[in-house]
Amino acid sequence: MKPTVLIVGAGVIGCSLAYELTLRGAGVTIIDAAEALSGTSSATFAWVNSNDKEPADYEFLNVLGLRAHERARNSRDLGERDWFHQTGNLQLAATDEEMAALEKKVNHLTSIDYEAAILTRAQVEGLEPTLNSTGVKGGALYPKEGWIDTMTMCSRLLNMAREAGAEFIPYQYVTELKPDGRVTATTADGTVRQHAADVTILAAGNGNRGILATIGVDFPTQPASGDGAAGADPTVGLIATTGPVASGITRVIHAPGISIRPARNGGVAFSDSSTGAQWQLNDPRIWTVPGTLLERAQALYPSLNNATTATVTLGTRVLPKDGVTISDWVAGTTSIYAIATHSGVTLAAHLATVVADEVVRGERHDSLRPFSLSRFSS
Repeated sequence: MKPTVLIVGAGVIGCSLAYELTLRGAGVTIIDAAEALSGTSSATFAWVNSNDKEPADYEFLNVLGLRAHERARNSRDLGERDWFHQTGNLQLAATDEEMAALEKKVNHLTSIDYEAAILTRAQVEGLEPTLNSTGVKGGALYPKEGWIDTMTMCSRLLNMAREAGAEFIPYQYVTELKPDGRVTATTADGTVRQHAADVTILAAGNGNRGILATIGVDFPTQPASGDGAAGADPTVGLIATTGPVASGITRVIHAPGISIRPARNGGVAFSDSSTGAQWQLNDPRIWTVPGTLLERAQALYPSLNNATTATVTLGTRVLPKDGVTISDWVAGTTSIYAIATHSGVTLAAHLATVVADEVVRGERHDSLRPFSLSRFSS
């Protein structure tokens, strides 16, 4: 008999899991504290890659994630999956030291059969005719990388899961978890609901920490923004988007202090992790960041000089304490499963497939073995 599964969290991981579990005949209910894609997944740069990932097991997991997105995009048997834009990623270097670092990285990636190539300044200019190449020494191209339209991905997968019998219940904030996986959730108007299933999968990002605390489990992720001291906070994520603009930008671009890619609205999305994480979410100075980033983007691409910031999304990044993915049963149970990863967009397609197999068939994929909770045990 196929299990019933409750998924907490309707981001890229939760929606992907809901779809894969329905394919395997599981009875699926997915709940979220708000609408789908309203948490961490809404504030991601959505770059699909295994670029500069350590250690080797984590690097390989991300390679599998990229390949899973690529297979889904190219498979005619899986319906229309046009949310993965495999445009390639261009990383720019401004100094000799940065070029040397790129060469070292490209040499490593090509040694593991990951497509990457060093580019001269002239080759960069040929690829990016609207780029202001002043100060650019050269770059590196990673042609298999790209970006995900997360809104399209989540809505399509969730709708396909619902068509197959899954139920989605938004605005259900989890207030209590029982050791057997039963969940108590509360709505904004104070209505309390109980949810029970054979298996509860926690895919609530930073919310996993608070949920598991109700059964005495100290889940090993970094405290979310606002929980620590004032100042820089690595969990803060900020993504800004311009309105529609003829920028000439067709791929993912990384340069010192700025990352840019096309956006689903015909504009560009831009971000920079260290700049966005200067302050916590409740610090008003964080609202100076979008202007700073847009100025950097305009210096690199003069075609953006008349662009204005249309939207800014703030969120909290999920950071396991050792920096790499957690995907495992909790506290020795077979009723509670938890997933936490900083690479959710890249890993979603692969993780959903192998975790669904683990939950329904009891088969743990070899790629998940290094990412169990046991590694945090003293």
